[in-house]
Amino acid sequence: MTDLQCILCQNHDVHVNETIPTKQLVDLYRRRAGVDVSRFFKGPSIMYCICGTCGLGFYWPQAVGDGRFYDDLQEYEGYYIPEKEEFKIAAKFITSGDNVLEVGSGEGLFTGYIQCKSYTGLEFSEKAIEKARRKGITLLNESLEEHARMNSEKYDVVCYFQVLEHVPEPGKFIKDSLACLKKGGKLIIAVPSEDSFIRNAINFYLNMPPHHCSRWTDHTLTKVAELNKLSILQIFHENLLSLHRPFYFKTSINSYLRSKFNRSYRAVDNDLLATSLYALSVLAAPVRSLFSPTAERITGQGVTVVYEK
Repeated sequence: MTDLQCILCQNHDVHVNETIPTKQLVDLYRRRAGVDVSRFFKGPSIMYCICGTCGLGFYWPQAVGDGRFYDDLQEYEGYYIPEKEEFKIAAKFITSGDNVLEVGSGEGLFTGYIQCKSYTGLEFSEKAIEKARRKGITLLNESLEEHARMNSEKYDVVCYFQVLEHVPEPGKFIKDSLACLKKGGKLIIAVPSEDSFIRNAINFYLNMPPHHCSRWTDHTLTKVAELNKLSILQIFHENLLSLHRPFYFKTSINSYLRSKFNRSYRAVDNDLLATSLYALSVLAAPVRSLFSPTAERITGQGVTVVYEK
């Protein structure tokens, strides 16, 4: 237990799970994605912490990516997937009479999945705003905090997809979302699921700073309802995307091999044995996939939660 405060529930029941040298993270991003992230780290290490009260996993001190960082990642093949199962799930809870707010809307692709009375998107990327404008979608370049001050209880639905894990203060972010939402309205959130196979992924830099600030389990998402007096209408885990099958098999094999060598989980692990086990996993993954039917139900990386205020 430390003097740290949870960034979601504000409790001090926080435990340091792992200390990660920032040099290793910088090297990892440079090797895997060709992106320099050194400017985001102010000290020699960061801590991966877990809150004993709400279960949120988060990094401290915070290191949050900026616009240039995300523009650089856009160049990485496979970073952005336009077809999202979470869009289809969310669309089922939106009617033609709803006023909808999407936070972190990108270029407004979600509008292609819904019929609603009105749609408002909040987005900081000028490139995304311009792309949306060319498609006839108007987005606002303003923060959720600013928008909430001027739009109290205006919307029937507030949603954000793969956004919350990038936010340095998710507790406040959720409260600002709810300030915009009518009583009886729906808050729809999609995040990477720490209950999926990605919790075992070693050197998975996209699940660490400055890309992700936090990690979310079903337990934590349920605590969000308790903290904010919400009802949960649905928690839905997506199917494994075909694009992610090689990653799934590689991670599963690596986790098995590490257990045989009594190697506990570490977010960053690049010594000789870890590197050798990873190389074996990469070689074995295509063979393992041959014995797994493509129709097999494997839980994917994302989870979508629908709350009611």
